[in-house]
Amino acid sequence: MARSVNRTFAWIGAACVAAAVAGCGSQPRDGNYLLDDIDAQRNLPDAGWEALRSKLPPVPTEKDVLPIEPLSRTDHFRFGVDPRSIEIAPGLIVRYTLRAVSDLGAENISYESVRCGRREWRAVALYRPGAGWQRAVHDDWRDLIPGTVQHVLRNGVFCSGGAPAGQTPADLVYRLRNWERYADGLAGRNSL
Repeated sequence: MARSVNRTFAWIGAACVAAAVAGCGSQPRDGNYLLDDIDAQRNLPDAGWEALRSKLPPVPTEKDVLPIEPLSRTDHFRFGVDPRSIEIAPGLIVRYTLRAVSDLGAENISYESVRCGRREWRAVALYRPGAGWQRAVHDDWRDLIPGTVQHVLRNGVFCSGGAPAGQTPADLVYRLRNWERYADGLAGRNSL
């Protein structure tokens, strides 16, 4: 009887291994990034102004944002990202609202995209008091400048390995709340 039980468990174990191996060739589920998926998505274009215009997030106040600092620390600006605005988009893109306040009280609010697969960012829209969201005049993709807040957001918070660092906006909000832990290795480095 013990032999019969051992054979049964051996057969069940072999069936489990076979099922696991068969699953290796299946299609990845949404949000899982394999190297092929990253290469295919890296060149997808970002949505244009007309598509994004209708879904711009609410304008954040100081209480709405989570603070973040550039690596080249400055006393002239305070930065914060509105966690409600974080979105993961096709093309390995993460969008967010950035609030910058100068030491004199001037406020700049921008809705931005960062492309994880290429180490670049762009301003999508700028908020103008009394006029609302406006298309950014310079909305082309730009290379990240080491030490800037966009550099920290792309390389230390929102992206990892050329793709978004999480499958959901909530994953990225967690990383934003703990940004110093994730951005710690960026000092003196241009990228991850």
